[in-house]
Amino acid sequence: MNHLLTLAAASACALAAASPASAAIIITASPGAVQPAENVLADTSLTASTVMGTTNQTNSMVSIQSNEILTSTASNGQSRFAATDGALDLGSIFLTAGGTFTSAEFNLFNAQGSTSSVAITVNGVTQNFALGNGQNFFGIQATGGDTISSIAFNTNGSGVADLRQLRIGGVSAAVPEPATWALMLLGFGAVGASLRRRRQVTHLPQFG
Repeated sequence: MNHLLTLAAASACALAAASPASAAIIITASPGAVQPAENVLADTSLTASTVMGTTNQTNSMVSIQSNEILTSTASNGQSRFAATDGALDLGSIFLTAGGTFTSAEFNLFNAQGSTSSVAITVNGVTQNFALGNGQNFFGIQATGGDTISSIAFNTNGSGVADLRQLRIGGVSAAVPEPATWALMLLGFGAVGASLRRRRQVTHLPQFG
């Protein structure tokens, strides 16, 4: 058992040490600065505070969530996610089943009313950008081995007409945390030990 505990601890430490020291998230307010591989196609059957789309290559489900009711449409192969009241003021983007990605691009189209800026938060770090009429493209790139688990945006006014032309790249499915790996290793070891004990049991013949 001590050997199993040592193996599990070593595995957890190795996984934790694998995170790069120079990782960074770069956000660029310009179309085409980041070119993710996959287009997110809208599920147009949904009207809710969380709506979904599917990437066109890996068929990964992507959720768009807000504090208001959303609807989605498709236009020329591009998705549009909008609030039913006509102004989308905040929202978040993440993989529905968990997991991460390494790049994203989207267009916060046409600032409404007095809206002039947006705060974009990636992995808990926030940056502020100006918003204007028409197209407002943002490209997000993870570097140095970092990944993106979620993107949130929050405008300073009534919001934008919609979120459109959403693309993501470098999709990776959710993987167990190091502690989970350690528990799995312990479980496998316990099963193996139980099987070995069963093989060692000697069955004596019965006379009756």
